[in-house]
Amino acid sequence: MTVQEIEKDFLKSDPGQEPVIVEGLFRAAPARVFRAFTEPAEVQAWFVPKAGGLVSVDIDLKVGGKWCFVIEKTQDKQIHFEGEYLTIDAPNRLEFSWRHVQEFADGTREATDTSQVAITFTEAGKATEVKLRHEAIKTEDARRGVGGGWNGCFRRLDEIISV
Repeated sequence: MTVQEIEKDFLKSDPGQEPVIVEGLFRAAPARVFRAFTEPAEVQAWFVPKAGGLVSVDIDLKVGGKWCFVIEKTQDKQIHFEGEYLTIDAPNRLEFSWRHVQEFADGTREATDTSQVAITFTEAGKATEVKLRHEAIKTEDARRGVGGGWNGCFRRLDEIISV
């Protein structure tokens, strides 16, 4: 058996295709899984490949509220993901905008075009089916990166939430 066969593959769309679709079944109630996406300490535990890998997590959980996950910070620049909450229907649905940003010490910013993420949380017995749709990503390479990133995130989430 290969490593690929052992690891779960949550990515359901073909690599590089629009939209990026990621799905998983997690052994927890919808409210618990929803919290994993909306509480800073929870996000900190699964969003990057290793626990505590995010520099900071800021979440203003309200429609129009902003979120920002800092993944790297040096004297010269900060790299983060940011966006705004568009729909919050706890614990069933979450929608937000998404941008990858490099912010330099001189105040200049380089950001990707804004894309959108929609996530549904559906009760499935004693588990929750999570369906994530990330769309409006401009390039095939960016979609490949986003798909691989979300797939890794779901793997980590599965490790910590389905225990």
